[in-house]
Amino acid sequence: MPIGTTNEKINSSINHYTLYRTFERALAGYRAFHLGGPGIVVLVTPRGKPASDYKACAVAYLYQRIERDNWDHVGYACISVKDKPERMKSEFDDKCSTRERAIVISETRNLPPVISVTADTFIDLESINEDDLREACAKVLKLNITAKQASRLLAFPRDLMLAALRRNSSAADTIRRLSSVSSVEPEGKPIEESPPRLENLHGYGAAKEWGLQLAKDLKSWQAGKLKWSDVDRGLLLSGPPGVGKTIFARALAETCGVNFVAASVVQWQAKGHLGDLLKAMRAEFASAIDKAPSILLLDELDSIGDRNTFTGEYASYSIQVVNALLEALDGSANRDGLVVIGATNFPEKIDAAIRRSGRLDRHVKIGMPSSADRIVILAQMLEDPDFPGLGLLGPQTGGMSGADLARMVRDAKKRARREDRDVTVADLISQLPPVIRIEGEYRHAVAVHEAGHTVVGKALGLGHFVGVAVVHQIDPRIEIQSAGGASFEFPTVHIRNEQRYRDEICLRLAGIAAERLILGSHSDGCGIGPTSDLAIATDLALQMETKAGMGARLYHFGKSAGWEDFGAQSAPWLMDRVEGILREEMARAEGIVAAHRPLLMALTRELEEIGAVLPKRLDELRNEVVSSGTISANNANPLSGKEGLETRASTRAPAEKEVRR
Repeated sequence: MPIGTTNEKINSSINHYTLYRTFERALAGYRAFHLGGPGIVVLVTPRGKPASDYKACAVAYLYQRIERDNWDHVGYACISVKDKPERMKSEFDDKCSTRERAIVISETRNLPPVISVTADTFIDLESINEDDLREACAKVLKLNITAKQASRLLAFPRDLMLAALRRNSSAADTIRRLSSVSSVEPEGKPIEESPPRLENLHGYGAAKEWGLQLAKDLKSWQAGKLKWSDVDRGLLLSGPPGVGKTIFARALAETCGVNFVAASVVQWQAKGHLGDLLKAMRAEFASAIDKAPSILLLDELDSIGDRNTFTGEYASYSIQVVNALLEALDGSANRDGLVVIGATNFPEKIDAAIRRSGRLDRHVKIGMPSSADRIVILAQMLEDPDFPGLGLLGPQTGGMSGADLARMVRDAKKRARREDRDVTVADLISQLPPVIRIEGEYRHAVAVHEAGHTVVGKALGLGHFVGVAVVHQIDPRIEIQSAGGASFEFPTVHIRNEQRYRDEICLRLAGIAAERLILGSHSDGCGIGPTSDLAIATDLALQMETKAGMGARLYHFGKSAGWEDFGAQSAPWLMDRVEGILREEMARAEGIVAAHRPLLMALTRELEEIGAVLPKRLDELRNEVVSSGTISANNANPLSGKEGLETRASTRAPAEKEVRR
């Protein structure tokens, strides 16, 4: 539509005229629609620009050149970044979804799926430029200005610039008056994006399911259909750094439509004096209760500690802090409308009483995002579900958390801004961390190690085999990481007698046994780090001797099960006993891998080539080995395993790698 045919509102306003030029310029790229054809177009406003500013543009563009009788065939909707999905969908349904020609003016690309799949295209509206302002001044004010003057005018806050421009006043005079304002504030702050909603987050698994159910329950409670006692009001959320525990809590509050209160246990402790700490803790709970319905996040909850581990002169101080938190949790449980979420990287360090019924009695773990999740997360951060080439980044971002992905996108955008262009997949790839490929001799060693765990675990019937894998690359920036793992599921409740302890130790030592059998020796990764195979096997043997009454002495030692309670000097007999258990179970593991060497080698080859073996494929490999005559059916039978188990435990492989700097 030629701009000369637009309505009087456009032609009489510098603001509307300049915006209309950007409006028409954007739509000109979608030629069929621009020529009057049917379609639904989403126009995304520049950051910080309200969608409502473009209403006059939409009216002029859609209605000016059609008969009034046809006005029902066109429509437009304005969507704010602060609108909730229900509001966005309602606006779209009422004004656009059934129209032949419709324009959605939105402040965000993060729209409900029904809008995204219905729209024919998404187009970004540009900010006004010098040419837009020059033409608007000539048309509206009959004022001719130079490109340099237009550039200077656009540097001022937009509202002041528009107010200063008027008929019978030169551009030079306008610039002088604007410059004379002593305290010109920057143009309005960009519209702050609302926290994401839980339904739009990816990679949160069971935590997301719990949160969405909580949102339904809160809605029912607010409607008087559900008692507060029937609502889950306490959650312990755990996971490695960077997976988005705080983001989850904020998104949950947004979805539930309740207030969000964030508290840091570390900040409480920074108060120093016990009285000040307790005062800060109680104030946070009181604030959350006053704002109910609300969600209170207790971040870094493991900093509170476990009363069973407190020793020394500060034990009394720490115990009082835990007791005060328990008191606060009990008090909040009796206050309707308050949900408490504790976040931690180390759930095992939290006092058991905090996790009892009526407190934070439900525990959900957030893992690292999958390849598919990572692609969706990147698309959300880029605000473009169809970003070209994004699928390439799924495998290449392995091991990266949501926080890592966010940093990668920020750095990629910064790179593109420096070159004054749109971000591309090449910018994202340039921000990927350097990787070390797991290949050759090292890959073979990892595969042998994990095959050993798998063969011994199946032979012992120790849990339900879930799968075994060897990764293709590791991140050199991370000092300790796993290059592989064999996973078994154990029952939630089971008898842990002496034989069970010994079987678990044997399983932990199986990787070392396999490396010794096939490679002649084992790598240092088997014992480096507190979560290495040898470290865990040693701890299990130590528990047998000092805690469980399964050793040379019946009595129970100390509060913890670590060597720090004993020391080699004060209990040399203990070192001998632990060493004896480890030697015995190593010999048993070596015997099992030797008896199943053909299967061990077949599994190793599969892991080297494919990278993963699931239960069905393991059975196929076993049958192939039996059919070839390299192993008897009797030797294969112990690999039948046990079914019907729940709790997952993963062994870690040599591939626990240490980077020494």
